[in-house]
Amino acid sequence: MGNEWYCNKNWRDSNSKIVEIFLGISTSALCYIYPMEIKNKIIGFFYRNILKKIFFLFDPERIHDLLTSSGIFLGKFTITRYLTSKLFEYRDPVLTQNILGIKFNNPIGLSAGFDKDASLMNILPKVGFGYEEVGSITLEPYEGNPKPRLFRLKNSKALVVYYGLKNTGVTRIISKLRAFKNKEFPLGISIAKTNCDRTAETHAGVQDYYDCLEKVMESDQGNFYEINISCPNTFGGEPFTTPERLELLLSKLRKLHPIKPMFIKMPINLEWKDFEDLLKVAVKYKVKGVVIGNLTKVRDPKLIHDEIPEGIKGGISVKPTWDLSNELISKTYVHYGDKLKIVGVGGVFSAEDAYEKIKRGSSLVSLITGMIFNGPQLIGEINYGLSQLLKKDGYTNISEAIGVYNK
Repeated sequence: MGNEWYCNKNWRDSNSKIVEIFLGISTSALCYIYPMEIKNKIIGFFYRNILKKIFFLFDPERIHDLLTSSGIFLGKFTITRYLTSKLFEYRDPVLTQNILGIKFNNPIGLSAGFDKDASLMNILPKVGFGYEEVGSITLEPYEGNPKPRLFRLKNSKALVVYYGLKNTGVTRIISKLRAFKNKEFPLGISIAKTNCDRTAETHAGVQDYYDCLEKVMESDQGNFYEINISCPNTFGGEPFTTPERLELLLSKLRKLHPIKPMFIKMPINLEWKDFEDLLKVAVKYKVKGVVIGNLTKVRDPKLIHDEIPEGIKGGISVKPTWDLSNELISKTYVHYGDKLKIVGVGGVFSAEDAYEKIKRGSSLVSLITGMIFNGPQLIGEINYGLSQLLKKDGYTNISEAIGVYNK
């Protein structure tokens, strides 16, 4: 009898609304009192000194799933989206670009590999991202490689990733994409081949990519396509990172006559000559851009300052990829900047890091691990910092800074 007041749904709903309104007013007041720079410092301090220390006590995949669930919840309601936006989002016209007919409010995106099943599209714009790469998605569902498949390298500011293209498959993901109503937020649909023995054979792999892209195109979802040829954690490895096999793949995909821009997610552990051979094939088949690049397979002791336990498999993200990525971005821009747009990935923890990739030739910059180590306010920090750096250097728009190191 004493709990009837709690069990009454109408009472709970009405009081929940009161709480939501109160939180909205109080949080909004806080947001208006503190400028963006101060808000970022407060949230960043709280995350790095309290939340991260708690999160890092637990299995990283479990924390990833927890944060995904939280993001889904925050994206469901108008009030939570509004509050998230007031806390994190930063806009400035100096950051706006039109790239291949797509408007980007800022250049910072979420890399493929975090939002595997297109669950976070409603909240990511409010966190401050300028775009998202969904997936990678595959024709058939895949439950992922055996655990453990995510391992933190705390001293190296990196992750060992062994998910192996875990996702719920193209059919289920397309249904989520159709339900997404924010058409002003650019989505890149990252497509890979299903991770199984069958697709390890070259022609079967090509057909798998083809069938997946065909379904995505029929759904008319997303603003651009990203063909992931460089996931190192799959059956058969990276079969399409030779020019001959990449030509087989792209010649097949061309038969679909894609209208939306197509990017290729590039491997990062190639010498320039071999990397350039892939770029030549991409240009031949009218690919519009490249993502540089994916995880590194090299466990360089000069770059990795943690002991990786025996049996931990996977490619390595972020700081160990910094120099590899930057060198390939610069060379690609010098030789193919008039033919290919570049998305820079790897080692971004600050506005200065993002600016480095932009000045080397990246039109856009994607990240994941920097946010895990530094906090969700990092996106706003980077966008705010970029706007200040651009204005300090006399630029009126970010497009003027792209590739300036190489001009």
